[in-house]
Amino acid sequence: MIRSATISDSEPIAKALWSIWRQFKVQQIPSPMHRYASPESLTQEIQNNVSNWLVCESLDSEPPGFFLLSPVGDDKTYKRWRFPEHSVLIEHFACLFPGETILHHLQLLVSYLPQESILLCIPSSLRDAYWAALKSGFQQLGDCQLIVGSVVWLFLDRAGRRDEIQAELRRAKVVT
Repeated sequence: MIRSATISDSEPIAKALWSIWRQFKVQQIPSPMHRYASPESLTQEIQNNVSNWLVCESLDSEPPGFFLLSPVGDDKTYKRWRFPEHSVLIEHFACLFPGETILHHLQLLVSYLPQESILLCIPSSLRDAYWAALKSGFQQLGDCQLIVGSVVWLFLDRAGRRDEIQAELRRAKVVT
């Protein structure tokens, strides 16, 4: 089951996200951890934007997951790249769970957002998250090379624009 996050979810989400970012640091994967002085400051930001967060709960022993969604359909840059009006970007999610758990969470998200096209950009080294996204219906738009590693752009297309978006992203040299 997916539900909107509440203020009481902000601290557990922040702790989980902070833990993910610490593991990213060890693996030399970029993260926004440097923007926050502490997990408490991250908790405060989550509380301020709690309406953009979703929580995945399951009935079995699976750990709860979370997603931070940002609407991008009205953003000038994403419009230029031909993203549909009803598009969201998954900014953060519980990406270090086992593949089967991530798959379940993504499938719940896909069914929770039946009208929205969904963009997911993940470090290419996160093989379980990549596999789970593909299994839940996402298609690869391309790779974005970074100084260290790369990010894979994945897209769940509800508007039939994948090829057009991919061409625009390649033309803009965002992905290869």
